[in-house]
Amino acid sequence: MVLEYNPWSLQPQIVSITIVCLILIVFSLTYFFHLQKQEIDVAPSGFVLLVQIYISFIRNLIVEIFGIKGEKMTAFFLYLFSYICISNLIGIVGLSNPTSSLTTTLSLGLMMWFGVFFVGFKYQKISYLKNFCCCLKIKNKKIPLMINPLEVVSCVSPLISISLRLWGNIFAGGLILSLWFYFTNHIFEKVPIIGIINILGGFTVAPLHAYFDLLCGIIQTLVFVLLTMVYWTLAKGENTLQKNEQQ
Repeated sequence: MVLEYNPWSLQPQIVSITIVCLILIVFSLTYFFHLQKQEIDVAPSGFVLLVQIYISFIRNLIVEIFGIKGEKMTAFFLYLFSYICISNLIGIVGLSNPTSSLTTTLSLGLMMWFGVFFVGFKYQKISYLKNFCCCLKIKNKKIPLMINPLEVVSCVSPLISISLRLWGNIFAGGLILSLWFYFTNHIFEKVPIIGIINILGGFTVAPLHAYFDLLCGIIQTLVFVLLTMVYWTLAKGENTLQKNEQQ
């Protein structure tokens, strides 16, 4: 029997996305109020210190890849890293990971993809379009002759790869965990008396979540953010990258 799909039904990922956004809002407001109480002459400690270490980590990544001029994007990548990381880790408490939905990861991928064009046109202007053409070099000047289909395809491939990579890892981790718990529960339900409790599933839940949710979640967050930074840096062009290296 084919189950009827109801587009108006509330998907579990929507609930998780709402919770993730609320966590980010509460976290940001808490840091803001703690920072207001922080005295200028006193070194930060506790919650404020941990948040500033986290901010410094993101800032250092941006400076290493973009250069010192990219420091102004710290807030954007800070929230991007936080959103994806919490979305990957929220499965530990039994909620559905927002990144286990292809819609979420594809939306994040589109943000990265449109950002590539924005950075490319910002730094290279109209010359950015020459990257998608077969050009003839005359006196160190590129003269476009025709559209290069390979460049057009290679432009779309990062969107597909970065979206499917994040979705595939998180979705596969959740699927493996579900299959493992169903398997162990199927075995123990046949055992008299103690079969009402899935002992094996209970003892293995911590290491499995630590690997699939905690470790893989943080790694995939770092990979997504680093790839976004790299794609945007490449969109600047060779001349811009050489200027950043000289600075």
